Amino acid sequence: MTTIAKSCAVVNPSRIETQRHPTLADVAAAAGVSASTASRALRESPVVGEGTRQRVFEAARALGFEPNRIARSLRTRSSFSIGVVVPDVATVFWAAALKGAQDVLERAGYLVLVMSSEREPKREAAALRTLIAHRVDGILLATSGGYDQPPAVPVVFFDRLDPAAGTRGVAPANRDGIGLLFDHLRGHRHTRIGFVGGHPGSSSADERLAAFEAEVTAAGLPLRAGYVRHGDAAWSEASGEQAGAELAELAERPTAIIAASDALAVGALRALRGAGLRVPEDVALVSFDDPVFADLLDPPVTALSRHDREVGELAAAMLLEVLTGNPEPGEVRVPLELIVRRSCGCDGRG
Repeated sequence: MTTIAKSCAVVNPSRIETQRHPTLADVAAAAGVSASTASRALRESPVVGEGTRQRVFEAARALGFEPNRIARSLRTRSSFSIGVVVPDVATVFWAAALKGAQDVLERAGYLVLVMSSEREPKREAAALRTLIAHRVDGILLATSGGYDQPPAVPVVFFDRLDPAAGTRGVAPANRDGIGLLFDHLRGHRHTRIGFVGGHPGSSSADERLAAFEAEVTAAGLPLRAGYVRHGDAAWSEASGEQAGAELAELAERPTAIIAASDALAVGALRALRGAGLRVPEDVALVSFDDPVFADLLDPPVTALSRHDREVGELAAAMLLEVLTGNPEPGEVRVPLELIVRRSCGCDGRG
């Protein structure tokens, strides 16, 4: 019988090399900066130049650097988590804004907890309480009216601001945007301009309506109460369709309509077609938001590009600045760009 001998290798523990995880100091050394600069760069601090920031991120990726959340939490008494509350995570704008905020916060080593208020103040208040109970370090909030008292952590508003709570926040340049749309329609010699706005009560809806009324007055045109219609709390296509139908039924209907959001614009477009009206020949239409596949609609819709992702990125960067004890930021307005297509009466080439 053949005997098979099994050999066992004896391992000397003293010869085992312990695998060491890369540290912030390693990242700093690889990037050629100080540890404090590397820390600020990884937190997306605006005080760090773009070239330095990119060099630090490249070094971190090359080394496989991952912040040790548990150790940092014990050392700093911070959970390294951020709460985000938005009205509806399913919409295109909120999805893009959330992606921008999440990328900035996760690169800075924070866990992101997202909650949807479904545009209900009570659900928003409950979401804020839940996030505080989970000991988040800060909150990004697009308020739907449930923010009744400041929580015990820093809050940065985005898109929907709360003027009563201060000026710390990021939002589109609502007034300037309405001005761009109004001036463009006036360039087509329209004097009877209608408005389909969001549900009153949010900063976005109120600012856009106030801007429209100011533009009408400044142009020396009459403020026709019947030319202003409002969508529902969700700014839905259905409510835009209802508003558009009401404007189309007026004895002296508007020759042009400004819609305060993409969904309202699509609904209004459907209503105008249902009433047998041609866009833009009978009624011109422009939108504050750029609808998904706007260039594929019939006709393609003239709209404002809002840079949705940038709103989330800037809000997250602002919150990180607050958390690091830098001077209190103010209100940031994101510029808008007019995208000219055929629904206003142009040929689509500007």
